[in-house]
Amino acid sequence: MNASAPAEIPAAEYKLFVREDSARFYLKNHDDGVYLSPKGIGWFAGGEARTRNWAAIKRINPQIAFIPKQGRIGSCRVTFTDGKSLTVLSASKWGACDEERNAEYGRFLLDLHRAIPSDVRSTIRFESGLSKGRHTAMTVIFVIAILFFVILPLGLAAYLRALEPLLIALAGAGFTWPLYRVTEAAHPEIYDPAQIPDIVFP
Repeated sequence: MNASAPAEIPAAEYKLFVREDSARFYLKNHDDGVYLSPKGIGWFAGGEARTRNWAAIKRINPQIAFIPKQGRIGSCRVTFTDGKSLTVLSASKWGACDEERNAEYGRFLLDLHRAIPSDVRSTIRFESGLSKGRHTAMTVIFVIAILFFVILPLGLAAYLRALEPLLIALAGAGFTWPLYRVTEAAHPEIYDPAQIPDIVFP
């Protein structure tokens, strides 16, 4: 999606949940609120406001996850030069898909890229998806799922000339399709901040 040229945007707040520096499991999201200003990015965590200027950003990494029977959720990880990070989520408090927050997240993602000054853009790595190692592991899981839930039942249906394995294969295709979409969206790719890939928008 076209993020246009860098532009100084007025200060704006986005009602999105955030997480700081942690890969641990969260039962629910607590910290709500991220904002952009001409000087940089800010957020609220633990009842306190935190800010970082644009020059402190080292990497921006938008990703997509797919929740079965619900839909897509977005997350954007902002890594700073000191190694700390901030993740902005489109999910609800309980981690579910939320269409209103998805729309808010899309607006945030566009504004974030537009607001970064041109002299800072060249110092930031813009990369969508997962790391190469994690994407490879996800691809292996997808291939195993296809073999087990689709190819094997199709083979049994042909060998036994029975309908039941074919129905299992059809159900397996429905099960693996969301996994395919997530695997495709997770492909690591460097992108131009002026042209954000559509696939990273929920």
